[in-house]
Amino acid sequence: MKPHCIKIMTWIWVLALLLALASGCSDNAPEHKQQANTSQSGNVPSNSSEKFVIYAGSEMSGLEPMIRKWADKKGYPIQIHYKGSIDMMRMMNDGTATPADAFWPAHTIWFILGDTSHAVKNRRSIMVSPIVAGLKESVVKKLGWDKQSPAMETFLAAAQKKEFKYGKTSSTQSNSGALFHLAAWWAFAGKPDTWTMDLVKDPQIQARVKEMESTVAATSGSSGWLKSKMVDSADKLDGMINYEAMISEANIGWTTIDNATGKTVHHPGLLEKGLDPLHVVYLSDATMMADHPLGYVDKGNGQKEKIFNELQNYLLSPDAQKEMISKGRRNKLLAMDPSLSDKKAFNPEYGFDVKRIIAPIQPPREEVLTAILDLYQEEVRKPSATFWVIDDSGSMYNNNGKKAVQQAMSILLTPEKAREYKLQPTPRDIHVIIPFSDTPGPPITAQGNDPAVLSSLMDKVAQMQLGSGTDMYAGVVAALTYISQHPDDVKGHFPAIVVLSDGQSKGSIHPVRQAVMRLGLEDIPIFTLSFGSEADERQLKELAASFGGRYFSGQHNVADAFRKMKGYN
Repeated sequence: MKPHCIKIMTWIWVLALLLALASGCSDNAPEHKQQANTSQSGNVPSNSSEKFVIYAGSEMSGLEPMIRKWADKKGYPIQIHYKGSIDMMRMMNDGTATPADAFWPAHTIWFILGDTSHAVKNRRSIMVSPIVAGLKESVVKKLGWDKQSPAMETFLAAAQKKEFKYGKTSSTQSNSGALFHLAAWWAFAGKPDTWTMDLVKDPQIQARVKEMESTVAATSGSSGWLKSKMVDSADKLDGMINYEAMISEANIGWTTIDNATGKTVHHPGLLEKGLDPLHVVYLSDATMMADHPLGYVDKGNGQKEKIFNELQNYLLSPDAQKEMISKGRRNKLLAMDPSLSDKKAFNPEYGFDVKRIIAPIQPPREEVLTAILDLYQEEVRKPSATFWVIDDSGSMYNNNGKKAVQQAMSILLTPEKAREYKLQPTPRDIHVIIPFSDTPGPPITAQGNDPAVLSSLMDKVAQMQLGSGTDMYAGVVAALTYISQHPDDVKGHFPAIVVLSDGQSKGSIHPVRQAVMRLGLEDIPIFTLSFGSEADERQLKELAASFGGRYFSGQHNVADAFRKMKGYN
């Protein structure tokens, strides 16, 4: 196709998408096939005490205070759970049997993949946000990207030269990671008119995307958590791939609702901490745009439909749109009216350009999208090196913890389950299991994704039988020692220590701190996952928070917690 024809086709698609965003998705239109955080408004309407449950992406948490204020004023008991894109997609597959009354993912593609029964109605885009790079201002100026936007190839070349270290979310667990991955694929394919399976199968394109993924220094299962990690670990990262709105929040701070108290909590950003702010870098040849659609699950409940319609109308009202703009969200696809933009949230000094015309890439059809995501998980992504510190003490046999651990590990080590949850290992993934009771047991190692190897590893997990007391800290020290003795296991991988335990451990965290410092392993995150009916969350939360990881509770839904945790590695 000639260049001028390509431009015409692109703009035709853009105009069509603009009309769709403006009018919402027609119900009659043909369709293609973190441990959850929860908050709830305080008042209950006089005519109903039934909660209206919304599942939303983590990037929406900064908008919850305004929604909470509106819901309290109306007397509506709105409850928000924060879930990843894959989680919401799977929940949509349940149709009207899902516990959700509304879904608020970051992109329409998750409705296309998940809402196969067409249970979700009245979908409308609430705001938009492009996927961009946010890099420290000093890095951007050094590269000259404050004056000229780089192409994807230029960005890759600089990352390969280690000009900066950046984080990105998992492409199979988080929308921001998936959209950037698609943008890279499209750019390296030469910006084709349409997505085809030939593009997916092309080994040269695969190799280029694999090179891009290999430059990622830190991963995450959540866009919101990656933003927090960027602010909390600014000394370890130079930037991140994320929504433009998350770059804004990382700079100026954000406010959320505390689950325990229901009070608002302000999280200071880089500027408030006196740190180098992030400068927005818009890639010149490849940008995907999150359209943040809100849709209603029609279960025939008139009161809930009323709440949804009023909420959606409120969010699309000029006052609500203005408030969302003040939090770094855009209200238009291509360019914003500069008079509407908030100078703090969209500070041009840090590269925010509200007048920039952003013509987003058309997402692929379901068949191609699924193939690209499976290929990412199985071949293209940077491999993981996971050191599983598994509690096999006596208490785990008495509180169903042992059974829960086996259930969790089977999700990863059973190929059919792993594919269902988009957790498939790559041929280069490394698995090291260090069981412990009062002392660590011998390491159990395996590599790759061969079904026979994974089955053998699962058998060994099931056959572990140490019993006796509990010292998870000794187990973590054993994992750190193993890593220091096998440096090749983490080279070119995403390394992580994952503790599966009910807590209740003797000892203290101090030996772990000493080992980390002595062995120089400060960059190895430690994630913790609780099992058993009497888990000591305090110890597990402290361990994760102290070493750049995150705590997940598996006491109520082991599979859900395990999938979320694995998305961070």
